[in-house]
Amino acid sequence: MCDITYTAFEVKIRSSAEARLSFTISADPHGAEQPAERSELDGGEGAMWPRGKYVERCRQRPDAYGLLWRKLSGEGYAVLAAPANDCPSAVPLVRALVGVACFLYFLRYPFRPILPFLWQLLTVPDIHCPCTQLSGAMSTSAPLTTAVQWFAAQLNNSDNAEVKRRYLRWHAEDTGVPYSDEDPLFVQAVLASRTGWTLPELLWRARLVALDGRTLWECLDARMIAGRVRDVVDPWNEQLSVKLAWHFMEEQQRGELPPASSLNALRAALDEYATATIKPQGSLSVTESSAARSALRDADHGRCATLTDAWSDKVAFIPMEAGNDYSEGSLRCAAPVPSRGTLLQVPRSEMFFIGSLLQYCSLGRAIAAEPSLRGLLANEEAMLVLCLVYERFVEGVERSHWRRLLTHCPGRYPTIPIAWELRDLAELDGLDMVDDVLAKRSQMQAFVDQLQNSLLPLFHRALSKLYGASAAAPSLADMSAAFVWEHLVWAQSTFDSRAFNLNVDGAVVMALVPLADMVNHANHTDVLVRKVEPNGGPFTMQVGAALTAADVGRELWMSYGPLQNWELLQHYGFLLGPDNVHDKLPFPLAVPAGPNEPQGESDATDTSAPLSREGGTESSWDARRLALMRRYALCLPGRCWIPHDGVPPAALLALLRVQLAQADEFDMMEGRRYGPFEPLSPVTEAAVVSVVKSTVQCVMESFPTTLAEDEETLAEVHGDEPTKNHMLCLQLRVGLKRIASRCLEWCARHS
Repeated sequence: MCDITYTAFEVKIRSSAEARLSFTISADPHGAEQPAERSELDGGEGAMWPRGKYVERCRQRPDAYGLLWRKLSGEGYAVLAAPANDCPSAVPLVRALVGVACFLYFLRYPFRPILPFLWQLLTVPDIHCPCTQLSGAMSTSAPLTTAVQWFAAQLNNSDNAEVKRRYLRWHAEDTGVPYSDEDPLFVQAVLASRTGWTLPELLWRARLVALDGRTLWECLDARMIAGRVRDVVDPWNEQLSVKLAWHFMEEQQRGELPPASSLNALRAALDEYATATIKPQGSLSVTESSAARSALRDADHGRCATLTDAWSDKVAFIPMEAGNDYSEGSLRCAAPVPSRGTLLQVPRSEMFFIGSLLQYCSLGRAIAAEPSLRGLLANEEAMLVLCLVYERFVEGVERSHWRRLLTHCPGRYPTIPIAWELRDLAELDGLDMVDDVLAKRSQMQAFVDQLQNSLLPLFHRALSKLYGASAAAPSLADMSAAFVWEHLVWAQSTFDSRAFNLNVDGAVVMALVPLADMVNHANHTDVLVRKVEPNGGPFTMQVGAALTAADVGRELWMSYGPLQNWELLQHYGFLLGPDNVHDKLPFPLAVPAGPNEPQGESDATDTSAPLSREGGTESSWDARRLALMRRYALCLPGRCWIPHDGVPPAALLALLRVQLAQADEFDMMEGRRYGPFEPLSPVTEAAVVSVVKSTVQCVMESFPTTLAEDEETLAEVHGDEPTKNHMLCLQLRVGLKRIASRCLEWCARHS
C-alpha cells in the first residue's frame, strides 16, 4: 500500500516502506535552470540528477504548464501525468519527458519489466490544469486541502470573521487573485507560486486572523489586506501572529506537507524574526533597581533556590523587598531555554482556582456541602475572594495549603485605585475610569455589609458541620474580624493584578499560580504560552523566542495583553509611562443605533428602503448612512478613539464622511468599492478635519490641567510613597494629552 496524495501544485509519494522518489519536473517555460536535486529511494542517498528544470517540488504559476506527479502502484515509483484538454501545449513536452522517466526507471530497476510501467502511464486519467482551476474543485489533494482548510478554519474562528472575509473578497477583486469561501486567505496562490511559503506570506495571514475587534477597526481601510497587515500592527497582535505561525508549521510537520528542508528554513526564519520582534530588547525597568534586586537575591538565595529547584531550573525568583509594599518581585532567567521551550511548570495542586478550593479549602468544601450556600459556587470571583480571605486571615499563611502563594503576595496594594483615598481619586478627574473605580468600591462595600449581616453566620454553621465535634472550626468572632473591608479589598486586588484566565480541562477559569504570577508586564514578551496541561497536568509557561546565555540574569517579561495605561493602573496599579503604544484617546461620537448588526454582502448594498428604529421611520438619508456603516463595519467596536500615534484611523474618517457627506456624494460612496474610505469633495474633507479638531479640543478641555502644567508638575514629583499615586495619575494624563497634541498637529497638516 502507498499513501497517494496529489494536487495541481505538488504531489507527495510515500510507500509503506517509506520509499520515496523526490525527482520532480517543473514545466514552467519561464523558469531558470535549477540546481540538481538529490533523489531518495528506500532511505538511501541516491545519485545526483543532471542539472536542468528539476526542482524540489512541482510548483505551478497560473501561466505554467500543468505537470503533475501521479503514483501508479505500490512499488515506490512515479511517472508524469499532464492535462490533455486544458493545456494541450504541454503534451509534446510530456511525451519527451515520458522517455526520460522510462529511462530513469530502467536504470534504477533493470530487471523489472517496463511494459507495466508504460501501460500504467497510458491509462492515467486526465488531470485538470491549475492554469484554469486555481480556485475550483481541487479537493483530491491532502496537502493542499489541509493548508487551505487550516487557514479557513482559523479565520472562521477569529473575531469578526465575516468582516475580514468581506475585505478579503474586495482585495481579490482588486488584484485578480481567485477568492473562494473555501480558501478566503488565498492559500492556493501561495502553493502555486514558485517560492511557496515565505515568512511574509505566512505572517500577514496570521496577523489578519489574530486581529480582535478593536485592532481590526484601526486597520480597516482600502489597503488593509494589501498594506496594513503586511507590517507589524502592534506588539500584542504580532505575538499572537507569531504563535499562530508556529502552530501552523507544527501542523504542517505533522502532516508532512512541505519538504523538511523548506519547513526547517521557514522555522529558522520565524525563530530569528521572533527574537528581533517580540522578544524584549535592552533593559526594562520596574520599581526597585538592579542593585537592590541583586542584594535581595543574594540575601534570600536559599529560598529562591528551593522554588527554582522544585518547579524549574530555568528561572530564579526575586521576592519583594521586605516591608515595602511599593516594591515588585520578579522572575529572572537562570539558564538558556530553546525557542518555544518550557520555562516553568507548577503542579496543579498548587494553583488557587475553583477546582482546588473544593479540595483543599475548608470554606470551599463547607459551602459546597451546604445546600443553602451552594448557589455561591456559580459566582466564581466571589468564591475566590472569599476563600482567599479565609486562607490568609482565618486559616493563616503557615497552615494554608497555599503557603507558597500567600507568602509572596503583597501585604497591600497601595497603587491600585480601589484602595486609594479620595484625595488620590480626585487626581483621576476627567477620566472615565474614575466612575468605574467608584462603582466597584460601592459594590465591594455592599458585599462586605452582606457578609457581616447574613452570610458569616451561615459560613460558621457550615464549617461547624464540616469539622464535626472537633474544636478546629473557627469562631464567629474570628471570621467577623477576617472578613472586613480592608481584607476583601486586598483579596480583590490580588485577583485583579495577579490572576490568570486559564483553560482547565475545557473550562476557562480564573487562577492564581504561585511563582508564575510574579512575572511582570511589558509590551514585548519572553513568555508566549501559559496553559494548564490536560488530565490533571501542571500549569506550564513556554517562551517564544529562545533565551540564550546572554539572557541569563536579566528579568523575564510577559505581555498581559494590549492594555492601555488606564487599564494597567485600574487593575494592576502601575503603567508604562506616556509611551505605551496601546494607549488611545477616547473620541466621543454619537453613532446611530444598530450599525453593528450582522449583515450579509447582498444586504450591505441595499439602501432603497428606509429602516425603522424603535417604532419610528428614519429618513432615507439616515437609512443610507446606516447601510454604509454596516457595509464597511465602521462602528465595529461600538466606540471610537485616536490611537497612540495621533493619526485618526481610516475607519473614523470614513465614519465622519458618512455623517458629513453632501447629498450628491452618497451615490459616489455607494458606487465605489471602498466607498467612504476614499476622499470626497474638498468641502467635506475640510469638515471632517474640523470635527476631529474640535472634538479633540473638547476632550482636552475636560481635564482640569493643561499638558504643559502636567509635564511641569511631573518633572518636580519624585515618586516617593506619599506622592506615588499622584505621579501615576500625572503620567496617565500626560500620555493621553500627548496623543491629543499629536492629533491636533495632524489636523493642522490636513487643514
